[in-house]
Order: sequence, then C-alpha cells, then structure tokens
Amino acid sequence: MASTKPLSIRGVAHPPPPRSGGRANRADLTRAEIDSTNLAGKKLLREHDHGDQVGTVLASWRGRDGSLRIAANVEDASAIAQVKKGEMRGLSLGTSMILAEDGSVAYRGQDELSICEEGKRPGTWIDTLNGQPCRAVECFSKSAAGARMHSMR
Repeated sequence: MASTKPLSIRGVAHPPPPRSGGRANRADLTRAEIDSTNLAGKKLLREHDHGDQVGTVLASWRGRDGSLRIAANVEDASAIAQVKKGEMRGLSLGTSMILAEDGSVAYRGQDELSICEEGKRPGTWIDTLNGQPCRAVECFSKSAAGARMHSMR
C-alpha cells in the first residue's frame, strides 16, 4: 500500500436483519450474529481481491437500526481516489461458511470487508468520509416522521 494519509470511512456492512428473523441468503447475519461480530483488524479489500488490500477495519458495532456498522481506514492512494470520486462507495462482507452434509450452515464467519461499486445487500454504503456525511436519503411520505431528511448513521 502506498504511504499516504489514510481516508477514514464509516458505513453499513450489513443491513438490519428482517423482523421475521429469516435470511434472504444463507450468508446473511441474524441480530445475534451482528451483535457478536467483531471486524476490527480485518483486511479492507478492493472487490474481494485478496491480492489488493487497500486498508484495515478499525471497529464494528450494531447500529441504532440493527445494521452492522464499520469504521475503517483506506490507506491505498488509488482506492482513496476511487472512494472520494464516488466510484467505490459500496461495502461488501466476505463471508465464509462451513457447510454440513445436508447443506446447512455449521459455521458462518467474516473473512474481510471490501469496498466496491455497490454491495449485494441493500443499504450497504459508505456514509461518512473523514467524519463528514457523504450519503443521505430523502423520504417523501405524507407523515411527519417519514418526510424528514436524515443521514444514514
């Protein structure tokens, strides 16, 4: 990695699990798994390429909405430029699974986190760059609660 000032990022690595507790994909995390996930020290890759480490995950925690949030440093100069330009603002977890003979998941773990153009899971975006919000959603509901503009934190 090039020696340059790191870019501090925060964002959503995994959306809140469905209230039903089901999984859209067998790699998806439950609330309990989000609560026990610790990504600190994991590699930050570009597009899941293990030969292209661009930074390090500093911390992970459950957000107020139940999502898995992360803080990381992007340390590679070209990756920093891609994130700043908006080309790589997606986040994607690299999940490994050990499967039982019947195909059920015996173990699910997080190997790495990647920056990407767009994560497969909905809402998995970098939302803060160097402490400044860089993503927002505007809602146009007729209810007062739904009409507020809010940051993604």
